Amino acid sequence: MAIIGKIRSRSGLLLVIIGVALAAFVLGDLVQNLGKGNNFDQTKLALVNDEKISSQDFSSRVSEQTEMLKQQLKKDNLTNEESFQTVIDVWNVVKRETLLGQQMEELGLIQKSTATNSSIADITMDEYMNRITGTNIHPEILRNFSDPKTGQFNPQAVSNFLNYLEENINNEDAEKREQAIESQKQWNLLVKYIKNDIKVSKYNSLISKAYYLPKALAEVEFVDNNKMEKTAFFAAQYKLVTDEESVPTDADFNAYYEEHKQEFKNKEELRKIEYIVWNISPSQKDIQELESQIQQLSTELKNANKQSVASIINQVGDNRYDSSWVKAGTLSPYIDSAAFVAEIGTVIGPWTENTAYHIARVMDRQVRPDSMKASHILISYGGAYGADPAVKRTKIAARALADSIQAVLSKKGDNFEQLVNLSDDPSKAQNKGSLDWFADGGMIPEFNQACVENEKGVIKVVETAYGFHVLRVDDKKNFNTRIRIAQLNLPITFSSETFNAVYGEAIKFAASNQTYDAFDTASASLGLNVIKSDFINSLSKGITGLKDSREMVKWMFNETTEKGSMSNVFDFENQIALAVLTEINPKGILPLESVKEGIKSLVQREVKAKILIEKMNSVSDLTMATQFQSKIDTANLAFATYSLPTYGPEPVVQGKIAVAEKGKLMGPIKGEQGIFFFKVLENGEIPKKMNLDYLQQRSAESFTQRVGTSAYNAIEENAEIEEFINFFY
Repeated sequence: MAIIGKIRSRSGLLLVIIGVALAAFVLGDLVQNLGKGNNFDQTKLALVNDEKISSQDFSSRVSEQTEMLKQQLKKDNLTNEESFQTVIDVWNVVKRETLLGQQMEELGLIQKSTATNSSIADITMDEYMNRITGTNIHPEILRNFSDPKTGQFNPQAVSNFLNYLEENINNEDAEKREQAIESQKQWNLLVKYIKNDIKVSKYNSLISKAYYLPKALAEVEFVDNNKMEKTAFFAAQYKLVTDEESVPTDADFNAYYEEHKQEFKNKEELRKIEYIVWNISPSQKDIQELESQIQQLSTELKNANKQSVASIINQVGDNRYDSSWVKAGTLSPYIDSAAFVAEIGTVIGPWTENTAYHIARVMDRQVRPDSMKASHILISYGGAYGADPAVKRTKIAARALADSIQAVLSKKGDNFEQLVNLSDDPSKAQNKGSLDWFADGGMIPEFNQACVENEKGVIKVVETAYGFHVLRVDDKKNFNTRIRIAQLNLPITFSSETFNAVYGEAIKFAASNQTYDAFDTASASLGLNVIKSDFINSLSKGITGLKDSREMVKWMFNETTEKGSMSNVFDFENQIALAVLTEINPKGILPLESVKEGIKSLVQREVKAKILIEKMNSVSDLTMATQFQSKIDTANLAFATYSLPTYGPEPVVQGKIAVAEKGKLMGPIKGEQGIFFFKVLENGEIPKKMNLDYLQQRSAESFTQRVGTSAYNAIEENAEIEEFINFFY
């Protein structure tokens, strides 16, 4: 095991280095934040219309959400990006709850206790219970307490669950108590969500019920949609004027900016950087050392006793030992054929695949069925996994009952269906104990292995986490050879020596180029690729192309970082990065200089419009369309028609068509695609049959569907929100 010791010794040094770096990083942030002096309140995560959001309460909710997400994803730890996304998700929920809570309090839907600053008398108990077990079950209760096979909601399951919590929350058995406490936490989160949802539904209902479309306006809408004007039209498109003919002046930019100023309003501050990335890859020396390590590991894996193999892989490899049985065609093509003919104990490799070295040892071989069919009678006991809280029998009693059922069935096997009613499996009513066909490995391991090892017709008792199963093997098919194989993966990565060399190069560059001009000149002379970021906000997870780069975002929005500031050298896994802040777009209406490049094509279109209008002032008939490389189109158009044939959406032109006098040439009109002329040839008639009741109903339904989102967006847009998430996460 010498090579393992060697790797361990190096990892210890690496941990020390990482520890020092982390300590410096954390202390640096702490000093930076504390340096704000008395002006920085560390108990305050945000202010929402002057209402304080507690950083401690927020942290607790982030922790709760993190634990839930880990359970959902079946992961022990989240990635940095997943963790920060959780922070953002919780912030959006807290912000929404706070803003809507303020609105509901103002309307008298809720009251707040002055002592605790929490809501009181939010909803009645009748309202709450109606959504839990009554006639209007909340969707989340339906989702959590419906039979997954039938989709039927079982209100008794809710009652059973609540009884289980009440009986076990103070249970003397530590394991049962811990399970009940964890379940109670999940239930409390669900209840909180449901209660808040009930309040929000009330609020949205108040707004929805206040909406009414008068019949006079419904009639206007009907006319807009149904009165069709037969119209002939053409346009001289803007592309007729070249870019060289239409270079905008400063006056043109100023005029456009003043007219469209409100379109350049930033809801939040945005910033942009330019950065250089040094990618770190293994050197030739690193490769040679890794090749030597994998050869030594191959020898150790070959000589290790069978019981030690899993430990070696779990401690040294970049993967965990997998004991599952695999069939031909499922392994890497580098070893698939060789593994199925090799003797047990044979070590195959090393080979290179997916940026790693691999070695594998054949652990076992069996002929196993591809699919199996079985039936069971589950005898559960109090505390077994998934057991109904109503089950009170002990584990000893459960075993005794299972053995007695097996004894009866062994004498007279055709009694199985009659005894299924003794099963604690809730699906027995639908399947009579039959589990139908399942793939090898598709059941809990003990149950699965019992089906593999026993012949068709065998009845035996199998213990699993669910209790004791009286198992009957009903059938097996598609037998084939499967193997267990232990694979060790060693990533092909760089050494600390290689890392230090690249890091040193970046440090040297940073020290020598402390201004943007120097950064720009030096990167060009050294042939370094400078990447320009998009505008991002302070809550971005990171920089595109840089993994786990949240720290660079925090630097960008630090109060001491100004336009032209150079960053420290950042280490992002296998990348080293250095950045310079190039642009700051503050919250509010952006200055002309910040938007000038973005509006250039639009301003140029305005210049082209002036040129075309001047040329077209002499147009006296639609037949002159050919002089402007166009043709006359004819269409039946209503005011609400989405677009003009050939040209697309042209709201200004379509509006003028709806009110134009029949037979009169109209133009020139500045549109989206060009300068238009048109003539209404025939006025449309309004259909005599108007179903205004339907229009009123449809309009109200459309409004109701939009309330939840639109009302909140309006509230948020007009709120005064100041958040300090960057100082905490």
